[in-house]
Amino acid sequence: MGGNVRKGNRLQLLARKALEADGYVVHTSVRTSTKVGPPWKPFWVSQSNDVFNAFDLIATRNDPPRPLRFIQVTTTKMVSERIKKVDPIPISPAAASSEIWAYVGGQPRLDRRFKDKKVWLPRNFFQVYYKERNWALDPAERVFASAQEAPPAPEEEPAPMEAPVEVPRRRRRAQQPKA
Repeated sequence: MGGNVRKGNRLQLLARKALEADGYVVHTSVRTSTKVGPPWKPFWVSQSNDVFNAFDLIATRNDPPRPLRFIQVTTTKMVSERIKKVDPIPISPAAASSEIWAYVGGQPRLDRRFKDKKVWLPRNFFQVYYKERNWALDPAERVFASAQEAPPAPEEEPAPMEAPVEVPRRRRRAQQPKA
């Protein structure tokens, strides 16, 4: 569990920095420790104190658009579970936006769909899902978490493919039948 908590805190910090760079004042829900167990052998448990038991961050600013945002930060694998957690919370779209930020991380990779050119897949960004859009995926709604605002540019044009070279194969020896 410690790995998930650490990863969640790191993602919340990335989201907080991206919001603060955009001019928001951000409140982060803080974890608390509680002593549980029998008096002769107590142990500590760390509990999350989400806002409305669903949101990790609340961001506010005076300028439109979206002056008040309730944000749940997660990874792409957990979006459907977070939608189930956030959807029942009644938040008026006129007053605030309810959002899920799904982190897409990893190392920069080439898109394998293209054989003749190098196309880099974007990485290190949050895909934003809005409740007012019924949690629909919109690839244009991305918040990049680092100073790099776009995927890396292709270095150069790929060299033309050469004809494959035939390599002679060694023949296997015929096995002698056992007598």
